[in-house]
Formats: sequence, structure tokens, C-alpha cells
Amino acid sequence: MNKVTNIKVKKTKPVKGRKNVEKRLIDSAAELVGSIGPNQLTIRDIAEHAGVNHAQIHHYFGGKQGLLIATYKQLAFEHVEQLERRKISPENLGNEPLADITDNYFRAIIRAVLDGNMDLAMIQVDSNLSMSQQTLNRLTKLLNLKKPNSEAKAAIAIVMIVEFGLASMRPYIKEVLELNDKDNDIFMKLFFEARELGLQKALKKIK
Repeated sequence: MNKVTNIKVKKTKPVKGRKNVEKRLIDSAAELVGSIGPNQLTIRDIAEHAGVNHAQIHHYFGGKQGLLIATYKQLAFEHVEQLERRKISPENLGNEPLADITDNYFRAIIRAVLDGNMDLAMIQVDSNLSMSQQTLNRLTKLLNLKKPNSEAKAAIAIVMIVEFGLASMRPYIKEVLELNDKDNDIFMKLFFEARELGLQKALKKIK
């Protein structure tokens, strides 16, 4: 058990080869950053969790920041890949919370924002891997607009705020309000309605 983070160190088999080591380090960073946050997460935390020598982080990534950049890019890529696989779009947000699909992505973004580390949070945008922006662009085309207007942006913002809110606060909400199964079913029904509120209003204009 790591004294600083209280994160259990996984017992993993040693890995060899650059690609394997890089993948192990990125996977460990992705798992840890959502719990600890990028600012508090240390090179030794990641290396111990991955079961590799911490010097390899410097060797392959140039240090902690390089590894975190690679990690946030990978999380964003996986997020986009999973949502595209489910054909998520302004017309179809699916029947499950998006945070349930890519939990590590949502928690990592939340922790970066809370840490004030907007550079990491915005890597997905800089790398053209922002599903939020892609969905906004899709909505803009559906509305026959040359560029996103305030209503389109607000519709996507509502989706983002309810999804990130659920991802960060669901355990707390359940405890404070003592939600039972029936309570939770009604809560999730209203969650889905709230998530699509702005989109439905915007899409009515093209029907």
C-alpha cells in the first residue's frame, strides 16, 4: 500500500519492450489519475502501480507531464471510440449514462479541472479528440448553421454538465438522499430527460 496515495499496488508480471512498458504505464496512470488527480499523482505512484522502474517514465515519456499527456490522449481516444461504436449523436445519446461507458475518462477530466490543470483537460480538444466538440459540429450541420449558435452550444453544455455531474456526484447523492432502487429508477429517468432537454428543443426546428 502506497503511504501517500493509499492506492493498492498491483502485483503484475514484469513487462519487456518499449510498447509493452508504455502501455502498462499509461494504463496505470489512467486508473490512478481519476482518483488522485494529476497534480498530486507522482512518478513513483504510477511506477509502483505498473510494476516498473520509475526511471522508465523519464526514459520513455521524458517525465511525469509527458506520461500524463499520453494518458489523457489515450483516454480521449478510447472515449471517442466507444461512443462512435454505439453511434452516439445529437439524435441518439443512447440509453445509459456516458460516464458508465468510459468512467476513467470522465474522472480524469474532472480531476484535471479541479486541480486547475486545464492544459491536460484540453488535450482532447487540441488533439481533435473531443466528442463534445464533434457532437456540437454534428448538431450545427443538422441545424443548417455555418457555425454553432448559442442554443446549440447550450444544448451540448447541458449534456456535459449532467454527465460530468453524475460521474462525480452519484455516490454522494445516493448516500445523502438514501436512494433505494425505486428512487434511483425515477432519478435516472429524470436524468435522461434533463440530458436531452436542450437537444430536443434545438432539433424540433428541423422537424
